[in-house]
Amino acid sequence: MKSSVRSSLFSRMSRYLTPALVVLFGMHFLRTMIPGLVWYMRDTVGLGTMQLIPYAFGTFFLGFLAAILHKNLGARASFLLTAGGVALLRVIEQFSLDPGLDLWLSIAGLGLFLNFLSIFLGHVRSQGEWAAGRWIFGIVQGLALDIALRGVFGALDLNTIQGPIPSLIIVLLALGLLVLVWREPMPGGGTYSGATFRQALPLLAIGPFFTLQVLFFSSQGYIEQVAELRSPLGFIIVMLGYLLMGVGILWGYAQPRALHPILTLGIAIYLGYAVFAIEQSSSWILLTVLLGQFILGWGFAAITQLNAKAETRGLGQTTWMVGGGMLVFLILVFGYYVGQDMALPFPRQVFPAAAAALSGLFFFIASLQIRRFAMVVQNESAGFIWIGVLSLVPLIYWLAAGPDPVPLEPVGETVDIMSYNIHSGFDSDGRQDLEAIAGVIEASDAEIVALQEVSRVRLMDGGADIPRWLSRRLEMPYVFHGTEEPHWGNAILSRYPILDSGWGDLPRAGKLIGRGYLWARIDTGGTDPLLVIVTHLHHLGPDSEARQAQVPSLLAFWKNQAASIILGDFNAEPDSPEMRMLSEAGLRDAWSLAGEGSGFTFSANEPIKRIDWIWHSEDLQPVEIKVIQTRASDHLPVLARFESLD
Repeated sequence: MKSSVRSSLFSRMSRYLTPALVVLFGMHFLRTMIPGLVWYMRDTVGLGTMQLIPYAFGTFFLGFLAAILHKNLGARASFLLTAGGVALLRVIEQFSLDPGLDLWLSIAGLGLFLNFLSIFLGHVRSQGEWAAGRWIFGIVQGLALDIALRGVFGALDLNTIQGPIPSLIIVLLALGLLVLVWREPMPGGGTYSGATFRQALPLLAIGPFFTLQVLFFSSQGYIEQVAELRSPLGFIIVMLGYLLMGVGILWGYAQPRALHPILTLGIAIYLGYAVFAIEQSSSWILLTVLLGQFILGWGFAAITQLNAKAETRGLGQTTWMVGGGMLVFLILVFGYYVGQDMALPFPRQVFPAAAAALSGLFFFIASLQIRRFAMVVQNESAGFIWIGVLSLVPLIYWLAAGPDPVPLEPVGETVDIMSYNIHSGFDSDGRQDLEAIAGVIEASDAEIVALQEVSRVRLMDGGADIPRWLSRRLEMPYVFHGTEEPHWGNAILSRYPILDSGWGDLPRAGKLIGRGYLWARIDTGGTDPLLVIVTHLHHLGPDSEARQAQVPSLLAFWKNQAASIILGDFNAEPDSPEMRMLSEAGLRDAWSLAGEGSGFTFSANEPIKRIDWIWHSEDLQPVEIKVIQTRASDHLPVLARFESLD
């Protein structure tokens, strides 16, 4: 009897693996496609921001093919094509080293994933009302599995990690998905699988739902920066959020009438405001993430119950709403990021706030209908069990990962310092390769490394937790602070003890991207600690006035302090007024004193400009400085050796 119960439970749990694995791979394609447009098509190929629109929207318009595929290929063939195609394309992408091929594979894979969302919902409808929970629980499990795998590998997607282990994991998961897809029972011909317009309308919430996940709720780096938490506490919070989402789904199934229309209007207002103000306080973000995930689960319980019963044979309405919802996702995410390139008449935060408010609005529409009939989905505890198991992963990782890197005892002879704009880990060909960045730093033997264009789990940058990964890979403690966003900015790695650190903002000077500086006092073995200040000034070359407005703030913090080094990507050449301001303030250019040749650092493919600098106070003496030749970023790193500070 006990064996039969266990077998039944395992059988029910296995039903969720198919959608979960497709969602897992779909997220991989999403985090390849969007950075591919930004870092490959824009920066490497040279397209403008507006020229990227056809590629982005063309990909998401593919999601409107589900009804056509279902009608012309049939239920089984369309199911095999979308789910099986996602598995096969993901394996090919794992072994691809070409960023152009990666982009096209991700576009094709994402298109199949978008169609799968509609086709699978129709499929579970045709199996009967009892199966409706497979859709939303499968999505949540896929997101949780995605975060669990990324967390274990340092918040990196497996396709960005070289070696047999990541590839083996992807191959095994893809094979498992293909087996599950092949064994999936299919209904007979003519079975109803569609929904009416009123049923399907709330499915538009799927787009705002994914918007909140990829921008905030599943970003452990973002949560840790805003809430001022140490790693891997953000990992734990994210997984706890998915656990609470599962609780919300179960609650919604058990109490379908509890989601009152008036309550959903309050939810819409709360979520919209909470997300708009998510960066205002460290405690607010924890409440927003945890309560927000519970609310999203509760709302989708109503939506999936409403969509449990098949009413028509076609998938037209389902396709329009799910595809339309994901198109809303693209509009919100695209608008959020395009605000860094184009002036908008409102703050960028309006886009994620709109996603939150729209979620509440669609929950309201669902609540008006669900109250007319109480329909409880049976046996969905099995779906929750998977989320509970996955929620243990960050705790296990925390115990197994060991302590953070420990600084070395300073020797007090010389100190090697590097400035490196790492281009969010994307090389000059447009491919993200953090191992290449780590290799450059490691080979240089730099003891202090000032990094620019660093991100912590940011969608546009592939979702990698760059400073934490580099810190553990190189065994160098780090400090980080964001500028335009809490999880994109500057970092300092140091082999020696960091005694104190802080940050400051620089004037925007009418520009769209916020700039700042990060500082650290480091014990290098000298009489006084070394003050290291890293910055990244406004990036457009002709806009000297903006940098001239930013440099005085940098100098005001420095205040002629001894034993100081100010370095980074200044985006200014030697004859610029802003560089003269630094020289006139008493700082010395290390390259002018110890360098040979032009010192060009940009671009890595064909260096024609010197815009990456190492400045120092008069009491320091550079004995050697060089530009390292590498294509690991679009900038070349600058490495300087300074004598003892005694």
